[in-house]
Amino acid sequence: MKNYIPLVLAVLLGVAAVLAVGRLIRGQNKAKEETCLVTAVSRDIKAGEALTIEAMMKKEIPVSARPAQATAWSMAPQLVGQKVWRQISSGDYVLMTDLEPSRTMVGEGEWAVTLNMGGDSIAALVQPGDEVAIIGTFGLSRRVATTDLSAPVREEQKDATMVLFPRVRILATGGRRGGEGSGELIVGLKPQEAQLLVAAQQKFKLTLALRRPGDETAINRLDVGMVDAETFNKLLNGMESVTLSAKPGMAVSSERSK
Repeated sequence: MKNYIPLVLAVLLGVAAVLAVGRLIRGQNKAKEETCLVTAVSRDIKAGEALTIEAMMKKEIPVSARPAQATAWSMAPQLVGQKVWRQISSGDYVLMTDLEPSRTMVGEGEWAVTLNMGGDSIAALVQPGDEVAIIGTFGLSRRVATTDLSAPVREEQKDATMVLFPRVRILATGGRRGGEGSGELIVGLKPQEAQLLVAAQQKFKLTLALRRPGDETAINRLDVGMVDAETFNKLLNGMESVTLSAKPGMAVSSERSK
């Protein structure tokens, strides 16, 4: 009888382990995915019809299932009076691309500003409702004092790249004003930010980075940092220079070439 005790204990432990794993898996499956509220219509909307608050409803969906152009439920008051380009069936989302351009899409406390990105490929892809980061590359000039008081103050030039605006909403694109591929975008910014963007377009090289809609990460530009000459100098620490080998298709380090 004693010989069976270890076997029984092993079976019981195995069953307990299986049950524990099963509970863990069920718990993970039941874990609620992060959701968001988007705007949908409660009845069929005809092409050319204006949206009303009664015709709209909020719909809670997983963040991963949110269409890129879906309008947030918080935008519902701004959507009232907006005409749509296409027929929207009852229960369908209201997409930014469904709306005719209108000044009412400018948020409270925002100004609409033109951003001309020229041939930037991201600018050709974005649609109204998309969120982008605006990155600027510019030259800085600063005065550097020396220990020799009789010597003139020296000016130092420094190039830097940094995020000017971490998250900016696209209100309209050049495709609806001036043709496809024009690179002209209309963005919504606070008044002080709008002034900075106007000035930055005159002095800096601007680049867009497309963001995931509703992404709350890296919205403080101080968290992103700055790229300058020191950044690249640090990348070289501990690395050996590579020189061209006398044999085609081969490269050797400076240490090995000696």
